[in-house]
Amino acid sequence: MGCIRCVPRLNSALLYYFVMARMQHDPEEVDVFQLERSLWIAEVKLELTSYDFPFTNIMACSYSRFGLDEVIAVGRFGAVGDYETLYSGLLDLGVRLIHSPEQHNRCAEFPLWYPSLEGLTPESWWFDCPPDAETAGRLAGWPLFLKGSRKTRRHEAKLSIIANEEEYRSAAQAFAEDEMLRSQQAIIRRFERLQSLDVEMGEKIPASYEFRTFWWRGQFVGAGPYFAAFARYEWSAGERSEALALAEEAARRIDLPFVGIDVAKCRDGRWIIIEINDAQECGYTGVQPLPMWQRIVEIERARKAEPS
Repeated sequence: MGCIRCVPRLNSALLYYFVMARMQHDPEEVDVFQLERSLWIAEVKLELTSYDFPFTNIMACSYSRFGLDEVIAVGRFGAVGDYETLYSGLLDLGVRLIHSPEQHNRCAEFPLWYPSLEGLTPESWWFDCPPDAETAGRLAGWPLFLKGSRKTRRHEAKLSIIANEEEYRSAAQAFAEDEMLRSQQAIIRRFERLQSLDVEMGEKIPASYEFRTFWWRGQFVGAGPYFAAFARYEWSAGERSEALALAEEAARRIDLPFVGIDVAKCRDGRWIIIEINDAQECGYTGVQPLPMWQRIVEIERARKAEPS
């Protein structure tokens, strides 16, 4: 039902905001360890199963950095309010995150990643604040999709899927008054009718036939249903092949070490990119973490075995 995003249902609204708010971690509290003697992890436990993975219980981990002035680490810390500050703080401790601040912004800020993925994702326009209803309708038509350049109030369909000028004016006013949204640029997207799931979402944005995929250095390492917390669904072999081909092209174009790419199937059978994220911040949704990290370890071991 459109160009949509959602998060698994949590026990309370407070937990929802905890996940969606962009947090700021103290670099001193970030847990840094080497995974399977192959890559370093910089982790903050969020106490949420959709984000956390028990690395130290399942895989071989070492905390020793003896003899190393600096290590390059993959962050696992949820959404960060000020990535550059966290990056600099960790760098002072001898830990360089896999994405520089510029690289992080390139896959976290919509206006920075959209030009690379044009043609693979719904046509979109962005503004410092929501334009007037006439402009929005002329660009995208009705209905349209409204979101922030980083995040959307995903629990309220009325602030995202906009049917007409009257609804748009109401949503634009709410956008301007919302503490999280008003600090972002406003994104107007052409509405795509997605294959829907038979799930009651109340006032939340409808659930769709959507999948999250993870890519490490351009290679596919994991995928799973985005709405796994709400419904059981899987793609066919043909669907998987078509969707992953699209996501692989997006990963090639964005050309960053570690990205999460969300894909969805339209009612007319097309697959589209919903959005791209810095995978250091992404929840796993329906992706199985252990095979994903095992595959990343394999890729890193192969890279290190290559002749210099």
